[in-house]
Order: sequence, then structure tokens, then C-alpha cells
Amino acid sequence: MLRLRRFIKAWGDRRLAVNRRLHGATDGDEARALNYWTCAISHYERYLSRVPSDIGVRVRLANTFRESGDLNSAIAVLREAMASRPEKQSLRIILAEILDEAGFTGDALELLAQTQHASNGKDESRIAVEGDQNNPPAPEYEARQVHILVNVADVSDPILNATVESLQNQDFKSWRATIWGEGANAGILNESAAKDGRFVFDAERVSDHLSGPVLIIRAGTVLRRECLGWMLWALEDGVEAVYADHEANIADKFVPVLQSSPHPLDLETNPMPPAVVLLRERVEVLGSNFLDARMCLEGALQCGTVRHVPLVLASVPTSNTVAVTSSASTEQREVGGRILVIIPTRDEGAVLDVMLTSLFERASDRGALDVVVVDNGSQDVSTLSVLDRWRQRGVETLRRDEPFNWSSLNNAACEGRPQPIVVFANNDMEMLSDGWDLEVRRLLAMDNVGVVGARLLYPNDRVQHAGIVMGGFNGEPLHEGLRVGRDERGPLDRWVRRRPATAVTGAFMAMRRSVFDQVGGFDAENFAVSCNDVDFCLRAGATGWTILYAPELVLRHHESLSRGHANTESKQQRAAEEMRRLLARWGARARFDPTRNPQWEARGIRLFAGMRSLTTEEVMDWAIKTESRPFGQLETPTLA
Repeated sequence: MLRLRRFIKAWGDRRLAVNRRLHGATDGDEARALNYWTCAISHYERYLSRVPSDIGVRVRLANTFRESGDLNSAIAVLREAMASRPEKQSLRIILAEILDEAGFTGDALELLAQTQHASNGKDESRIAVEGDQNNPPAPEYEARQVHILVNVADVSDPILNATVESLQNQDFKSWRATIWGEGANAGILNESAAKDGRFVFDAERVSDHLSGPVLIIRAGTVLRRECLGWMLWALEDGVEAVYADHEANIADKFVPVLQSSPHPLDLETNPMPPAVVLLRERVEVLGSNFLDARMCLEGALQCGTVRHVPLVLASVPTSNTVAVTSSASTEQREVGGRILVIIPTRDEGAVLDVMLTSLFERASDRGALDVVVVDNGSQDVSTLSVLDRWRQRGVETLRRDEPFNWSSLNNAACEGRPQPIVVFANNDMEMLSDGWDLEVRRLLAMDNVGVVGARLLYPNDRVQHAGIVMGGFNGEPLHEGLRVGRDERGPLDRWVRRRPATAVTGAFMAMRRSVFDQVGGFDAENFAVSCNDVDFCLRAGATGWTILYAPELVLRHHESLSRGHANTESKQQRAAEEMRRLLARWGARARFDPTRNPQWEARGIRLFAGMRSLTTEEVMDWAIKTESRPFGQLETPTLA
């Protein structure tokens, strides 16, 4: 009987494998492995129309929707699967994870409570719950006295005493604290702290006797017991300042505030700057501004090295949100001269017409634009008519009858054209920002900014691009904010504020011509179609230029209309080979992104879906790799 059951099972498995291969499920697996979600979904749905009872493929379909960012469709597919197989506990767990990821944590927990895993107390889910992250111990560091400045302005005695108790509980004991501000006196401390000789009071001004490292915090900040140890370790090697992550009370809930690596342009627009900053030496300040973390870090970034410790080392009672602007209009400097706009195209005259019209209509100075359309072998009569009409209006057409090579087409259009600003754009776009050309001039005039990328939206107004994160999906680069709603802001507003990025998409990329020449243009030999923009940004960043994501530049993008998606075997093989070359060329750098805090945990394309604990070695590695360095002093990876 046992042999018979085994034979029947083996026969069923073989039959299932044949059906999956014949009716599209295997094709779906291959497309999904290459992140071609639309293609994979189509194959899975075609298969399930023939074999609706295959729960395994139904789960693959749900996970593909999840990876593409369409959580509602993933939930619907899994609910349908559960209706047909209510006894299958694994379906409940997967559905609970996706419900939690979509923000329905209550429904997720209720669903888990119904499972056998939950009743047995096993933690089979990945649902993030509130509670302290377990911070690793600090490495060895030089023990020296730390002076702590605590601002007591506009706080109650209990809030101050919470800070005082956290100081007394520090693993590192060699510190003195100046409690500063109106009403600062021993009477506001609890009995234990009042007897602690390490506390002094200064109601009018900061003590003139500060020496050595200085930690600045506001009353109400509660430090984790390992805080001073980690901050002191990071302050070694001539570092000027150190900051760490914290958690803040937002809408009556403590939420982690996870910072990026040190950069003045990130700090400038950060709505919740670091709450805990350790300086190497005392600072000369006036009034209460000495406790402004943003000002202290700005000063440190100008004169030396700054490190970030990617650990939540403190809690603050309020979010301390600071109003910032994402507009570069306050930046008065501009890069002068004419702007060269390069747009490769092949047929698709209607969308090209939309792009050209929107560029000119929304420009603040149309007469300063030189537009070159690189015609890569258009045959469509209507497209040729569009090109001729725009040629009569001053738009140049450069004919290139050759196999599509995005890098080569753009490089060719740059040759012999001296404009100081170059904008590379796809034909399947529509500019939505008025005065975009003026914004480009101002953004590129900012210190050390060499490349600027835009915020791109799909036709349904969901986000297609808010910067590129290295190692974001299966170790490969991934667009940030992919498929989120237009109004979603992201952690620390990163999808809607101007900030440094490791890379931006070439679908709309503006740069100084000098940067293009210095880097050597796009690599047409190795990256004909894909990865060329990421490779260029990595090379520009390696020479010290800042890559800037600028959401004040907004375009609508109908992706890949001219050349089509990589939906054939040859296109998929080409894309996979170019990705392999990118990862081989850049090694570990291709999987490391200093703009995304390493405590973030990704789930599919959701790059900020949860938190993970770090080891001591991981914290040290991040702090050292991402420390700020003077412009032009960055190490250039070997380009093998």
C-alpha cells in the first residue's frame, strides 16, 4: 500500500510538472526570476485558467503581484486560494505577511491567531511588532570624559528626569552633564540625580569650561545604555562628529527614525534630523542654537569627517519635525549657457510629439533649449511627419540606422556639441513641471552636484522612479518607491524631497557637460540597453560628484514604448547579461547603498517593509564605509 501511494504521488508530480511546462507556469517562473512581473503574471494567469486547482502556482502569482507592488491583487489571489483550501495553514501565514505589509496589521494578527503555528507560540510570520531592537555591544573604544549638554527649555520635570536617569544608566560612566536653560537648577532633579556630582547647572549660558567630546541633546531624550560607548567608538580616527538613529513619538506611537549616511544635501532637506550628536570639541555658539543638531552637523561636514552609527540609540518624546522645502528655487546660483536635450526614438511619433510639446511649453526659456532627436531607424510615416514638423521648428534630427544601443545613440548626439548642460530623456515621457529648465540650472549649480534625476510617474499616477537603490532586489539595483501612490512620502519623506541618491534613471537625467566628459560618457560596449545609467552614476559618484534625486522635476513615463519591454528570450538574455556585467564590474559596491539605512528590511520591491538587527561588525562596516569625505577624495573602484 505504501509503495502504491508513493507511485501515485510520483505520477501526480510528473503530470503536474508537464502541465506547468506546457501551459505557461514554467515560463512565468523564468520571467519572474528576471523581475519581468507583467510577463510572469500573464503566464501564471494563463496557466491557472487551465489548471485552477494548482495552489502552488496561485501562490506564485500572489507573490509576483506582491513583488511588483500590487498588494491588493496579491491579497485577492490568496483569499481565493484560501477559499478552496481553508485547511492550508501556510496560505494564512503568507496572507498575514502581505496584509501586514499593506498596513492591515490588525487583520494580519487576527488571521495568525487562527493558525496552528500561532497557537503553538511559533513565530512563523515576519510581521513587525513594536519593541526595542536588540543593539549589539559597542567595540572597544578610547575612554575619555564626555561633556553632555542638555537643553531644558519648555519641558516638564518628569521629562527631564527621564533623560537624567538614562544618563545615570549608561554603560560608560565617565561623563559630566550641563543642564542648560531658563529655570535650570538642582530643584528640578529627582533625589538621586540631585546628589550626583556629575550634573551642573547653567541657567544663562553654556559653560566656558567644556573640553573634549561634547554630546548635545534636548531634555526628554532617553539614551539607550550603550549609546555613549558606540558614539565614542565612532569618534575615533580624527572624526569631527557622530550621529545615531533614534525613535520619535509620532501620532502617539514611537517610530524608528533611520538616517542615511552623512551628506550636507541630505541634511538640508531632512524633516527629522538626528536627535543625538557627539562632537569632537566644544563649539562656539550663541543662544539656544547650540542644540540644533542640523547646524552642528552642517558645521562638522564643512570642516571634517562625520560618521553615522546605524543603531537606534535614543528615544525622543516628540518627532521634532522641521519644515523643509524640496524646491531649489531658494538656491540663487544657476549654471548659465544653453541646454542640450537628447531624445532617442524609433517610430512612436505620437508620444514623441507629446514629449517635445511638454518640454517647450513648460520651459521658462524656450529659446535656450537645443533639442536633438536621435532617429534610430523610424519607418512609420506619421513619425516621419512629426520629425519633419519639429525640424521646421528648430529641433534637430540625427539619423542613426543601426541596432538599438541607447548608450551609443546618446554619446553620438553629444559629439561636437558644446552646451554646458546636457539632458538625456526618453521619447515616451511628458514633462509636468513648469520652469523645469530653470530648476535644472539651479540644481546643477549646487555644490558638487554633477547629475540630477527626476521623479517619474506611471500613467496611473503611481510612482515609477524616486531614485535607484543598489542591491535593492535580489542584489540588483531597484527603483525606489516603485508603484507606490503619488502622495506617499516614504521614510523621512525621501520620495518627495530633494536628496542624494546612488543612481538615477536615464529616462530623464540632467548633468554638467564637464561631468559627462570627465566620466567618459555612457559605456556603449558593455551596456547597450540597460544598466548604462546606473554604471554612469557609479562612475560619476566614484570621482566625487553627487547624484541628486530632485522631485521638483516630475514627468509621466510610458516605459519602453519605442523598443518594447524585455519580453522575448533574446531581450531577457541581453538584459541578464548586462546586469551580470554591472555586478561584475562594481563588485560589492553594486550591492551597497549608503542612502538606505542597513537596518531596513526589504520584502520584494518594498525596500522599507521592516527592521532587522545588525551585528557589531555590520554597524562598524557601515560607519566606516559611509563616513563623509572631502569632495574629490573618494576612492575609485577598479573597473575590471
